[in-house]
Amino acid sequence: MDIIKKNQFTGSNNIAKPDRLPEGAVVEAVNVDFTVGNKAELRAGFELVREEPGTRAVFEMGGEALALIVDDQLIKVTPYGETLLGAVADGPVAAVWHAGELFLNTVNDSVRIGESRRAWSVPAPAFDVSLEAGYMQPGVYKVAVTAVDGGIESGCQPAIVSVGEGQAIRVVVGDDRECRLYCSQPNGLTLYHQGIAYGTNKIPANILDDSARLETAGLYSLPFCSMLISHQALIVGAQGKFLYHTHPMWPHLHNPEADYIPFPAPISLIASVEGGVFVCADKTYFITGLGGPDLAQRTVAEFGAIEGTDVTLPDGSVAWFTRYGQAIGRADGSIELANRKDYAPDTAPVGAAGLLEHNGNQMVVTTMQGGVSGSGLRSADHIDLEVIQ
Repeated sequence: MDIIKKNQFTGSNNIAKPDRLPEGAVVEAVNVDFTVGNKAELRAGFELVREEPGTRAVFEMGGEALALIVDDQLIKVTPYGETLLGAVADGPVAAVWHAGELFLNTVNDSVRIGESRRAWSVPAPAFDVSLEAGYMQPGVYKVAVTAVDGGIESGCQPAIVSVGEGQAIRVVVGDDRECRLYCSQPNGLTLYHQGIAYGTNKIPANILDDSARLETAGLYSLPFCSMLISHQALIVGAQGKFLYHTHPMWPHLHNPEADYIPFPAPISLIASVEGGVFVCADKTYFITGLGGPDLAQRTVAEFGAIEGTDVTLPDGSVAWFTRYGQAIGRADGSIELANRKDYAPDTAPVGAAGLLEHNGNQMVVTTMQGGVSGSGLRSADHIDLEVIQ
Protein backbone atom coordinates (compact mmCIF):
# COMPACT_ATOMS: atom_id res chain seq x y z
CA MET A 1 0.00 0.00 0.00
CA ASP A 2 1.31 3.45 -0.94
CA ILE A 3 0.89 6.29 1.56
CA ILE A 4 0.67 9.74 -0.02
CA LYS A 5 1.36 12.79 2.15
CA LYS A 6 -0.64 15.73 0.86
CA ASN A 7 0.07 19.38 1.64
CA GLN A 8 -2.42 21.31 -0.48
CA PHE A 9 -4.38 23.78 1.62
CA THR A 10 -6.87 26.35 0.37
CA GLY A 11 -7.15 28.29 3.64
CA SER A 12 -9.75 28.68 6.38
CA ASN A 13 -13.46 28.07 5.93
CA ASN A 14 -15.79 28.44 8.91
CA ILE A 15 -18.99 28.89 6.90
CA ALA A 16 -19.35 25.42 5.38
CA LYS A 17 -20.95 22.71 7.52
CA PRO A 18 -18.42 20.33 9.10
CA ASP A 19 -19.49 17.48 6.83
CA ARG A 20 -19.28 19.73 3.76
CA LEU A 21 -15.88 21.28 4.38
CA PRO A 22 -14.13 21.65 0.98
CA GLU A 23 -11.05 19.55 0.38
CA GLY A 24 -7.93 21.35 1.55
CA ALA A 25 -9.80 23.77 3.83
CA VAL A 26 -9.57 24.04 7.60
CA VAL A 27 -12.03 25.63 10.01
CA GLU A 28 -9.32 27.43 11.99
CA ALA A 29 -5.55 27.63 11.76
CA VAL A 30 -3.35 28.85 14.61
CA ASN A 31 0.23 30.07 14.05
CA VAL A 32 0.13 28.86 10.44
CA ASP A 33 0.20 30.73 7.11
CA PHE A 34 -0.99 29.32 3.80
CA THR A 35 1.43 30.19 1.03
CA VAL A 36 0.66 31.06 -2.58
CA GLY A 37 1.40 27.43 -3.51
CA ASN A 38 -1.27 26.20 -1.04
CA LYS A 39 1.31 24.95 1.43
CA ALA A 40 0.86 25.31 5.19
CA GLU A 41 3.95 26.80 6.84
CA LEU A 42 4.77 27.98 10.33
CA ARG A 43 3.96 31.65 10.73
CA ALA A 44 6.96 33.97 10.61
CA GLY A 45 8.25 35.16 13.95
CA PHE A 46 9.12 38.71 14.93
CA GLU A 47 11.86 40.65 16.61
CA LEU A 48 11.12 43.38 19.14
CA VAL A 49 12.72 46.58 17.88
CA ARG A 50 11.51 49.11 20.42
CA GLU A 51 9.32 49.12 23.50
CA GLU A 52 7.63 52.35 24.58
CA PRO A 53 4.94 51.88 27.28
CA GLY A 54 3.68 55.45 26.85
CA THR A 55 3.15 55.29 23.08
CA ARG A 56 -0.08 57.05 22.03
CA ALA A 57 0.19 56.81 18.24
CA VAL A 58 2.47 55.82 15.35
CA PHE A 59 2.42 57.45 11.89
CA GLU A 60 4.29 57.07 8.63
CA MET A 61 6.78 59.85 8.02
CA GLY A 62 8.09 59.10 4.54
CA GLY A 63 10.48 56.34 3.48
CA GLU A 64 11.68 54.29 6.45
CA ALA A 65 10.86 56.97 9.02
CA LEU A 66 8.10 56.75 11.62
CA ALA A 67 6.60 59.39 13.89
CA LEU A 68 5.95 58.15 17.43
CA ILE A 69 4.00 60.05 20.05
CA VAL A 70 5.28 58.89 23.42
CA ASP A 71 3.52 60.54 26.35
CA ASP A 72 3.66 64.21 25.31
CA GLN A 73 6.64 64.02 22.92
CA LEU A 74 6.77 63.59 19.13
CA ILE A 75 9.77 61.49 18.05
CA LYS A 76 11.00 60.79 14.53
CA VAL A 77 12.50 57.30 14.35
CA THR A 78 14.65 56.00 11.47
CA PRO A 79 16.96 52.97 11.15
CA TYR A 80 19.82 55.36 11.93
CA GLY A 81 18.54 57.07 15.05
CA GLU A 82 15.83 59.32 16.43
CA THR A 83 15.02 63.04 16.60
CA LEU A 84 12.85 64.85 19.13
CA LEU A 85 10.29 67.04 17.35
CA GLY A 86 8.62 68.78 20.28
CA ALA A 87 5.57 68.38 22.47
CA VAL A 88 2.10 67.20 21.49
CA ALA A 89 -1.00 68.19 23.45
CA ASP A 90 -2.99 65.60 25.41
CA GLY A 91 -6.08 63.96 23.96
CA PRO A 92 -6.95 62.42 20.59
CA VAL A 93 -4.41 62.89 17.81
CA ALA A 94 -4.31 62.23 14.07
CA ALA A 95 -1.64 62.81 11.45
CA VAL A 96 -0.89 62.26 7.76
CA TRP A 97 2.19 62.37 5.52
CA HIS A 98 1.31 64.78 2.70
CA ALA A 99 3.51 66.47 0.09
CA GLY A 100 6.70 65.71 1.99
CA GLU A 101 5.49 66.92 5.40
CA LEU A 102 3.79 65.42 8.42
CA PHE A 103 0.55 67.24 9.26
CA LEU A 104 -0.62 66.54 12.82
CA ASN A 105 -3.61 67.80 14.77
CA THR A 106 -5.03 67.48 18.26
CA VAL A 107 -8.13 69.13 19.67
CA ASN A 108 -6.00 72.05 20.90
CA ASP A 109 -3.27 72.57 18.30
CA SER A 110 -1.90 71.56 14.90
CA VAL A 111 1.61 71.41 13.45
CA ARG A 112 3.34 70.55 10.19
CA ILE A 113 6.82 69.09 10.12
CA GLY A 114 9.13 69.02 7.13
CA GLU A 115 12.64 70.40 7.38
CA SER A 116 11.45 72.22 10.50
CA ARG A 117 8.44 72.28 12.80
CA ARG A 118 5.90 75.07 12.29
CA ALA A 119 2.23 75.77 12.79
CA TRP A 120 -0.16 74.02 10.41
CA SER A 121 -2.90 76.51 11.13
CA VAL A 122 -2.28 80.16 10.21
CA PRO A 123 -4.96 82.13 12.11
CA ALA A 124 -6.35 85.29 10.55
CA PRO A 125 -5.25 88.49 12.32
CA ALA A 126 -7.70 90.63 14.25
CA PHE A 127 -8.31 94.11 12.85
CA ASP A 128 -10.70 97.01 13.41
CA VAL A 129 -12.14 99.21 10.67
CA SER A 130 -13.48 102.70 11.30
CA LEU A 131 -14.12 105.98 9.48
CA GLU A 132 -12.24 109.26 9.82
CA ALA A 133 -11.97 112.53 7.90
CA GLY A 134 -10.50 112.11 4.45
CA TYR A 135 -10.92 112.29 0.69
CA MET A 136 -11.92 108.81 -0.47
CA GLN A 137 -14.53 108.49 -3.20
CA PRO A 138 -17.93 107.74 -1.61
CA GLY A 139 -19.14 104.15 -1.99
CA VAL A 140 -19.12 100.71 -0.41
CA TYR A 141 -15.66 99.21 0.16
CA LYS A 142 -14.41 95.78 1.18
CA VAL A 143 -11.37 95.72 3.49
CA ALA A 144 -9.35 92.73 4.68
CA VAL A 145 -6.11 91.93 6.50
CA THR A 146 -4.18 88.66 6.24
CA ALA A 147 -1.13 87.38 8.12
CA VAL A 148 1.90 85.72 6.56
CA ASP A 149 3.70 83.06 8.58
CA GLY A 150 6.66 81.29 7.01
CA GLY A 151 5.62 82.50 3.56
CA ILE A 152 2.09 81.09 3.99
CA GLU A 153 -0.85 83.49 3.90
CA SER A 154 -3.80 83.14 6.23
CA GLY A 155 -7.44 83.29 5.33
CA CYS A 156 -9.63 86.23 6.35
CA GLN A 157 -13.14 87.59 6.55
CA PRO A 158 -13.41 90.94 4.69
CA ALA A 159 -15.21 93.83 6.37
CA ILE A 160 -17.72 95.93 4.43
CA VAL A 161 -17.59 99.72 4.96
CA SER A 162 -19.82 102.43 3.56
CA VAL A 163 -17.83 105.66 2.99
CA GLY A 164 -19.54 109.04 2.65
CA GLU A 165 -18.36 112.41 1.36
CA GLY A 166 -15.27 113.72 3.20
CA GLN A 167 -14.49 110.39 4.83
CA ALA A 168 -11.71 107.79 4.72
CA ILE A 169 -11.09 104.31 6.12
CA ARG A 170 -8.79 103.64 9.05
CA VAL A 171 -7.61 100.08 9.78
CA VAL A 172 -6.02 99.15 13.12
CA VAL A 173 -4.10 95.84 13.22
CA GLY A 174 -3.03 94.32 16.52
CA ASP A 175 -0.79 91.50 15.30
CA ASP A 176 3.00 91.15 15.46
CA ARG A 177 3.22 89.00 12.33
CA GLU A 178 3.75 90.30 8.81
CA CYS A 179 0.28 91.41 7.71
CA ARG A 180 -1.08 92.43 4.33
CA LEU A 181 -3.76 95.06 3.76
CA TYR A 182 -6.35 94.60 1.01
CA CYS A 183 -9.11 96.90 -0.23
CA SER A 184 -11.56 97.03 -3.13
CA GLN A 185 -12.43 99.89 -5.43
CA PRO A 186 -15.65 101.72 -4.41
CA ASN A 187 -18.58 99.37 -5.03
CA GLY A 188 -16.12 96.76 -6.35
CA LEU A 189 -15.98 93.03 -5.67
CA THR A 190 -12.24 92.30 -5.94
CA LEU A 191 -9.82 93.23 -3.16
CA TYR A 192 -6.29 94.32 -4.10
CA HIS A 193 -3.10 94.41 -2.06
CA GLN A 194 -2.46 97.91 -0.68
CA GLY A 195 0.75 97.22 1.21
CA ILE A 196 1.96 96.03 4.62
CA ALA A 197 -0.41 96.55 7.54
CA TYR A 198 0.97 97.36 11.00
CA GLY A 199 -0.61 99.29 13.83
CA THR A 200 -2.82 102.10 12.50
CA ASN A 201 -3.23 102.26 8.72
CA LYS A 202 -5.11 104.67 6.47
CA ILE A 203 -6.51 103.49 3.14
CA PRO A 204 -5.11 105.82 0.45
CA ALA A 205 -7.46 107.91 -1.68
CA ASN A 206 -5.97 106.40 -4.83
CA ILE A 207 -6.60 102.69 -4.29
CA LEU A 208 -4.34 100.28 -6.15
CA ASP A 209 -6.18 98.07 -8.61
CA ASP A 210 -3.26 96.48 -10.46
CA SER A 211 -1.62 94.68 -7.53
CA ALA A 212 -2.07 91.14 -6.15
CA ARG A 213 -5.65 90.05 -5.60
CA LEU A 214 -6.92 88.62 -2.33
CA GLU A 215 -7.45 84.86 -2.84
CA THR A 216 -7.96 83.58 0.70
CA ALA A 217 -11.19 85.37 1.64
CA GLY A 218 -13.63 83.16 3.51
CA LEU A 219 -11.02 80.45 4.18
CA TYR A 220 -9.97 79.20 7.61
CA SER A 221 -8.02 76.35 9.21
CA LEU A 222 -9.22 72.76 8.91
CA PRO A 223 -11.23 71.77 12.00
CA PHE A 224 -9.93 68.98 14.22
CA CYS A 225 -10.22 65.57 12.56
CA SER A 226 -9.84 62.22 14.32
CA MET A 227 -8.59 60.65 11.08
CA LEU A 228 -6.61 62.17 8.20
CA ILE A 229 -5.53 60.96 4.75
CA SER A 230 -3.70 62.45 1.78
CA HIS A 231 -5.65 62.54 -1.47
CA GLN A 232 -4.03 64.14 -4.50
CA ALA A 233 -3.72 67.89 -3.70
CA LEU A 234 -5.94 67.65 -0.61
CA ILE A 235 -5.77 66.63 3.00
CA VAL A 236 -9.02 64.85 3.82
CA GLY A 237 -10.25 64.32 7.36
CA ALA A 238 -13.23 63.01 9.26
CA GLN A 239 -14.78 63.85 12.59
CA GLY A 240 -18.12 62.44 13.67
CA LYS A 241 -20.56 62.42 10.75
CA PHE A 242 -18.62 64.96 8.67
CA LEU A 243 -15.96 64.58 5.99
CA TYR A 244 -13.74 67.66 5.66
CA HIS A 245 -11.01 68.58 3.21
CA THR A 246 -8.53 71.37 2.69
CA HIS A 247 -8.63 73.78 -0.21
CA PRO A 248 -6.77 72.41 -3.27
CA MET A 249 -3.00 73.08 -3.04
CA TRP A 250 -3.48 74.96 0.26
CA PRO A 251 -3.21 72.39 3.08
CA HIS A 252 -3.53 75.14 5.71
CA LEU A 253 -6.88 76.46 4.45
CA HIS A 254 -10.44 75.16 4.42
CA ASN A 255 -13.73 76.65 3.25
CA PRO A 256 -16.25 75.97 6.07
CA GLU A 257 -19.16 76.69 3.72
CA ALA A 258 -18.20 74.25 0.96
CA ASP A 259 -15.31 71.94 1.86
CA TYR A 260 -17.30 69.31 3.78
CA ILE A 261 -19.80 66.47 3.23
CA PRO A 262 -22.25 65.19 5.90
CA PHE A 263 -23.10 61.49 6.28
CA PRO A 264 -25.99 59.70 8.01
CA ALA A 265 -23.76 58.09 10.66
CA PRO A 266 -20.31 58.61 12.22
CA ILE A 267 -17.48 57.91 9.79
CA SER A 268 -15.34 54.92 10.77
CA LEU A 269 -12.81 54.89 7.92
CA ILE A 270 -11.59 56.92 4.93
CA ALA A 271 -9.19 55.66 2.25
CA SER A 272 -7.77 57.22 -0.89
CA VAL A 273 -7.26 55.63 -4.32
CA GLU A 274 -6.38 57.29 -7.61
CA GLY A 275 -10.00 57.64 -8.68
CA GLY A 276 -11.51 58.95 -5.44
CA VAL A 277 -12.06 58.45 -1.73
CA PHE A 278 -13.83 55.58 0.04
CA VAL A 279 -15.87 56.69 3.05
CA CYS A 280 -17.25 54.08 5.44
CA ALA A 281 -20.11 55.13 7.71
CA ASP A 282 -23.54 53.43 7.86
CA LYS A 283 -22.64 52.21 4.36
CA THR A 284 -19.56 52.46 2.17
CA TYR A 285 -19.48 55.37 -0.26
CA PHE A 286 -17.14 56.35 -3.07
CA ILE A 287 -16.54 60.06 -3.74
CA THR A 288 -15.00 61.41 -6.94
CA GLY A 289 -14.06 64.98 -7.86
CA LEU A 290 -13.47 66.01 -4.25
CA GLY A 291 -12.46 69.67 -4.06
CA GLY A 292 -13.62 70.43 -7.61
CA PRO A 293 -16.78 71.29 -9.55
CA ASP A 294 -17.49 67.67 -10.59
CA LEU A 295 -18.07 66.23 -7.13
CA ALA A 296 -20.03 62.96 -7.20
CA GLN A 297 -20.92 60.35 -4.60
CA ARG A 298 -22.31 56.84 -4.88
CA THR A 299 -22.97 53.91 -2.54
CA VAL A 300 -20.71 50.91 -3.22
CA ALA A 301 -21.60 48.65 -0.26
CA GLU A 302 -24.50 48.40 2.18
CA PHE A 303 -22.20 48.07 5.20
CA GLY A 304 -19.33 50.00 6.73
CA ALA A 305 -15.88 49.08 8.09
CA ILE A 306 -13.86 48.49 11.24
CA GLU A 307 -12.20 51.74 12.27
CA GLY A 308 -8.43 51.89 11.84
CA THR A 309 -8.07 48.82 9.58
CA ASP A 310 -7.24 50.59 6.31
CA VAL A 311 -3.94 49.95 4.53
CA THR A 312 -2.66 50.95 1.09
CA LEU A 313 -1.47 48.08 -1.15
CA PRO A 314 1.50 48.23 -3.55
CA ASP A 315 -0.74 48.46 -6.65
CA GLY A 316 -2.48 51.59 -5.30
CA SER A 317 -5.63 49.84 -4.16
CA VAL A 318 -6.67 49.92 -0.50
CA ALA A 319 -7.80 47.22 1.92
CA TRP A 320 -9.83 47.37 5.10
CA PHE A 321 -11.75 45.00 7.35
CA THR A 322 -15.51 44.53 7.52
CA ARG A 323 -17.94 42.13 9.18
CA TYR A 324 -17.61 40.06 6.00
CA GLY A 325 -13.81 39.94 6.18
CA GLN A 326 -11.21 41.68 4.07
CA ALA A 327 -12.41 44.29 1.56
CA ILE A 328 -10.22 45.54 -1.29
CA GLY A 329 -11.15 48.86 -2.91
CA ARG A 330 -9.99 49.65 -6.44
CA ALA A 331 -9.35 52.95 -8.22
CA ASP A 332 -12.72 52.77 -10.02
CA GLY A 333 -14.66 52.50 -6.75
CA SER A 334 -15.30 48.75 -7.02
CA ILE A 335 -14.95 46.55 -3.94
CA GLU A 336 -13.86 42.92 -3.70
CA LEU A 337 -14.73 40.90 -0.59
CA ALA A 338 -11.98 38.32 -0.63
CA ASN A 339 -13.28 36.14 2.25
CA ARG A 340 -17.05 36.52 2.11
CA LYS A 341 -17.82 33.07 0.63
CA ASP A 342 -15.52 31.17 2.96
CA TYR A 343 -14.86 32.94 6.23
CA ALA A 344 -16.92 34.86 8.80
CA PRO A 345 -14.52 36.66 11.15
CA ASP A 346 -14.76 37.94 14.68
CA THR A 347 -14.91 41.73 14.72
CA ALA A 348 -14.48 44.57 17.21
CA PRO A 349 -15.20 48.33 17.10
CA VAL A 350 -11.58 49.34 16.43
CA GLY A 351 -8.61 47.67 14.81
CA ALA A 352 -5.28 48.17 13.09
CA ALA A 353 -3.77 46.66 9.97
CA GLY A 354 -0.52 46.40 8.08
CA LEU A 355 0.88 44.84 4.94
CA LEU A 356 3.32 41.96 5.44
CA GLU A 357 5.48 40.64 2.60
CA HIS A 358 7.46 37.54 3.59
CA ASN A 359 8.60 34.28 2.01
CA GLY A 360 6.71 34.91 -1.22
CA ASN A 361 3.51 35.81 0.61
CA GLN A 362 1.77 39.17 0.57
CA MET A 363 -0.70 39.41 3.45
CA VAL A 364 -2.79 42.07 5.15
CA VAL A 365 -2.61 41.41 8.88
CA THR A 366 -5.44 42.88 10.97
CA THR A 367 -5.80 43.00 14.73
CA MET A 368 -8.88 43.97 16.75
CA GLN A 369 -9.36 45.90 19.98
CA GLY A 370 -12.40 46.17 22.22
CA GLY A 371 -15.40 43.92 22.69
CA VAL A 372 -15.13 41.11 20.13
CA SER A 373 -18.32 39.79 18.54
CA GLY A 374 -18.78 36.72 16.35
CA SER A 375 -20.67 36.39 13.09
CA GLY A 376 -24.03 34.73 12.54
CA LEU A 377 -22.72 33.37 9.25
CA ARG A 378 -20.45 30.89 11.00
CA SER A 379 -21.23 27.22 10.92
CA ALA A 380 -21.74 25.83 14.42
CA ASP A 381 -21.71 22.40 15.94
CA HIS A 382 -25.20 20.97 16.35
CA ILE A 383 -27.08 18.05 17.77
CA ASP A 384 -30.47 16.48 17.00
CA LEU A 385 -33.06 16.41 19.77
CA GLU A 386 -36.21 14.37 20.03
CA VAL A 387 -38.76 15.36 22.66
CA ILE A 388 -40.84 12.44 24.05
CA GLN A 389 -43.86 13.21 26.15
